[in-house]
Amino acid sequence: MANQKKLTKVIPVFKTLFPIIGRKYPGFFVIMFLDMIFSSINPFISLTITPMIIDELLGARDVKKLITLVLILILGKGLITAITKLTHHRNMKYRERINNYLDWLLCQHTMDLDFQLTEDKKALDQLEKARNGLSWYGSINDTISDFFNIISNIIKSIGVIGLIAFTAPVILIFILVGVIAATFLIEKQNIVQFKSYENLSKVNRMFGYFGWTLSDFRYGKDIRLYDAKDMMVDRWEQFSKEGIRLWENQAKGTYPYNLTQNLLDIIRTMITICYVGYLTLNGHLTIGGFTQMLEAAGVLNESFGGIIWTLQSIIQKCEYSFEFIQFMNYPQALTKGNLPIETKNHTITFKDVCFAYPGTDKMILNGVNITINPGEKLSIVGLNGAGKTTFIKLLCRLYDPTSGEILVDGVNIKEYDYKQYMKQFAPVFQDFKIFGFKINENIMFKDEQVMTDEEKSFFNEIVNLVELDKMVAKQTNGAETYLFRYFDENGIEPSGGEQQKMAIARALAKKSPVIILDEPTAALDPIAEYEIYRQFNTLVGDKTAFYISHRLSSCKFCDHIAVFSDGKIAEYGTHSELVKKENGIYAKMFEAQAEYYR
Repeated sequence: MANQKKLTKVIPVFKTLFPIIGRKYPGFFVIMFLDMIFSSINPFISLTITPMIIDELLGARDVKKLITLVLILILGKGLITAITKLTHHRNMKYRERINNYLDWLLCQHTMDLDFQLTEDKKALDQLEKARNGLSWYGSINDTISDFFNIISNIIKSIGVIGLIAFTAPVILIFILVGVIAATFLIEKQNIVQFKSYENLSKVNRMFGYFGWTLSDFRYGKDIRLYDAKDMMVDRWEQFSKEGIRLWENQAKGTYPYNLTQNLLDIIRTMITICYVGYLTLNGHLTIGGFTQMLEAAGVLNESFGGIIWTLQSIIQKCEYSFEFIQFMNYPQALTKGNLPIETKNHTITFKDVCFAYPGTDKMILNGVNITINPGEKLSIVGLNGAGKTTFIKLLCRLYDPTSGEILVDGVNIKEYDYKQYMKQFAPVFQDFKIFGFKINENIMFKDEQVMTDEEKSFFNEIVNLVELDKMVAKQTNGAETYLFRYFDENGIEPSGGEQQKMAIARALAKKSPVIILDEPTAALDPIAEYEIYRQFNTLVGDKTAFYISHRLSSCKFCDHIAVFSDGKIAEYGTHSELVKKENGIYAKMFEAQAEYYR
């Protein structure tokens, strides 16, 4: 049952990864095949020629024959060594390419995952197992090498068995007993190692987080000003020690099996030498035959052991590599439809929408009902934790409602083609990210050299609209200036306000019919904020817009206001309507903010 369970992991790895690599790098398998053939031939040159040389030295001593045999031995071994070195060299080049290619596939799939899974602990653990399973523990390159090694060892075993069977068949019994014992011991070692690997995945993730955070200059100010270094280093050391402890436990767990296997190998070798020596002393073997049988026994033991060890190694590595297969087949969190959706202004309806984050029972939204008409500007306000950003995440299909439904033009959004649906929205979230690319690449996500004249003109128009033109103009390389210093030591460090303007410009550049601005002016000074408000209608145009802000003065620019409280829309109306509502939530919030400006 245990072996059957393990084979269920070996087969998917072979069926999935071998074809992937074979299609991408077919030359890798050609190199591996050639290496297998010459590795199989190599020991038989010595097994055949060396005994002949020894017997000739102890017998007729024909110089011409000795020279011929020595030349055959040297040239044969030299040629095979040269070929195998060449194949190994080519193999190493392929290994690096294959590792990079599999990493690329992993990154691609990670980006294709539903956003919900990027915040799911199980999915993150599976991602870490997939990374480790392909690199540290179960490199697929090693698995492929093991596969060809098994074939090579089988070829060598068949040839050597034939040689021993006619001369000293008892040796086969010694070797067979040793192989059976080795199979059991290797199996025990693999069990210990895999248990250790499962525990290490979480430790490695936490160790990596603290290690990389300490070395990331973006966190430098907070770590220094809040004296967080000691805490971070302590946590890093904690997980470092935990990792070392797990490695030590693994070493302690495998040590008895390694020691037993070494002792058995010594005993087997001693018995073989005594038996072959006995045959030689009794005239059944020549001195050349003596050396041939000892070498043949060593080759056979190595080949048999290699087959068993490599089979176990393949099973073990496939257990690790299977984690990659599992991650690549990780179930979707969202249901995907296939209905096309036109890029235009839409009617958006929330019908009794409720939502609790996966793994929790707390309802963040609890019975939300609202309709947003095409081209409408809706301001969303409320206290922290009222569900404002969650409302937007559901609209963008980063999550699906726990109950209720969201309709776009009367159709449940689950029925639309997912990628087409995502193109309808251009959001700027509170935690937006600016990349270490050039300014224009951050906004247009295109290299300037592949941008059309129309796209360049559109870029300049957007930059002017969000008041970034002066910042761009003062840079030596203009819009081609790199941000931060990841790729260019002369890269600039934009201010928080400049980064926020870039994020708004990026949303406008997407040309989506729905704009979402979640606290878009939080990092702007009052004058810059006023300019954004002043140009709000120009920026958004006739698009549908969702505007989340704690600064209620922004609500005047919107058609309607939805006030969220306790997961529901507690109030809905225009600014002039809600500000007059006696004891209203919006009226109290507006009055509280107005006090600061009086």
